[in-house]
Amino acid sequence: MTKNRWKGDFDQIAYFCPVYLPEGDGTEIADNQGNLYNDARNVRSVRKAVCRHFALDYTALRKIFREQGGAGLPPLTLAPGYTLVAVKTRTARCAGDPCYGFIHLQLIDSVTESAQPGEKSRILLKNGLSIGAVSTVKTVKHAIALANSMARNCQHIEQRNRYLADLFYRILKLLEKENKGESRIFKLM
Repeated sequence: MTKNRWKGDFDQIAYFCPVYLPEGDGTEIADNQGNLYNDARNVRSVRKAVCRHFALDYTALRKIFREQGGAGLPPLTLAPGYTLVAVKTRTARCAGDPCYGFIHLQLIDSVTESAQPGEKSRILLKNGLSIGAVSTVKTVKHAIALANSMARNCQHIEQRNRYLADLFYRILKLLEKENKGESRIFKLM
């Protein structure tokens, strides 16, 4: 697996986590096919770019996550079936050093204990990649459970929005039938 320059395909991210590059603080990004890339931006900048791409209000997401009893960074619920779990992947070297990586929830195969120094657990992905974490297996599984909960809540919100949109559409159709020739809404479409 060679590390190439990332081309910015946000829909194919398997994980992104902070790494120390020769140029300074950077981010390792893996796609769904198992290819690894390096990005010179730090993990916070990559997270902002991902949130911007999916039009996700990160501040509002953090508030919802805290209200549900979550601690640490919230999972990124980007789209139905596409949630990134926040997991502590490295120990901070200094104050303000980003430590959390984000892993595609639906690609996680298992979480096991790690025998490697500096790691307490290892997250195995369905595409063959694995990520070391400084958190315990119990903590990682708890983060996965919270991310599942957030993903389900977002699906319920999306279903409700679809229901409301369908209901609104039906009301407009009924109004159009009642007032033949007066409805200007559907003439524009």
